[in-house]
Amino acid sequence: MLKTPPNMARACVPHAHDAEICSEYLLVCEAKASSLSEGTWHFSLESSDGQPVFDAGDVELGDLNRLTLLAAVRGLESIEGPSSITLLSHNRYLVRSLSDSLPRWRENNFVWEHFGRRIDVQHADLWRRVDRALSIHRVEACLVSSRLVSVGATPTAAPASEKQNFEDIRVDSPHHKPSAPHGANGPQDQLRRWLMRGNPIESPHEPRRRFTAKDLIESN
Repeated sequence: MLKTPPNMARACVPHAHDAEICSEYLLVCEAKASSLSEGTWHFSLESSDGQPVFDAGDVELGDLNRLTLLAAVRGLESIEGPSSITLLSHNRYLVRSLSDSLPRWRENNFVWEHFGRRIDVQHADLWRRVDRALSIHRVEACLVSSRLVSVGATPTAAPASEKQNFEDIRVDSPHHKPSAPHGANGPQDQLRRWLMRGNPIESPHEPRRRFTAKDLIESN
């Protein structure tokens, strides 16, 4: 699922009872809009060692922010018992609201004053459900972003003489099998291992080490 090293901003939503947490999960939340008021949401839940646990999605009314938030709600509510969860999303609204806005909304009972009237914050129904889930789980949210930097070389037609040479080449040797992952336990790829490292006991105020390409290279 995670195929390229993304740029990531991380926001931690700590849980008060870290000692009770016994499971670790990676939750990927995403959505696609087919119009301004409709689209699809989807979440994928994996264990810390990369094993699929649950996968769900559906068509729903709502803008892209609401659909992504709905994916997070359904994903968090699908987990039984206090757990440590690393939530990944490319939706800035979801991750920034979790870390910056949700504490303030909670204090104001998810309402705010608008021209002298007290009204619900946007998507208050879903944010209340997220807040209930955060009272159970320890959640660390990661904003995943990527940019297309190259489309690769455009193939061109080979001259007839080169085509003849290619036809004379026999490829009958077996392909090399991919090397087996190092270690039988724990996350099977370096990116997942980096994402989830120290999740159960890490302090939310502890400075983060900068992610580099070296983190993706398997050590011998």
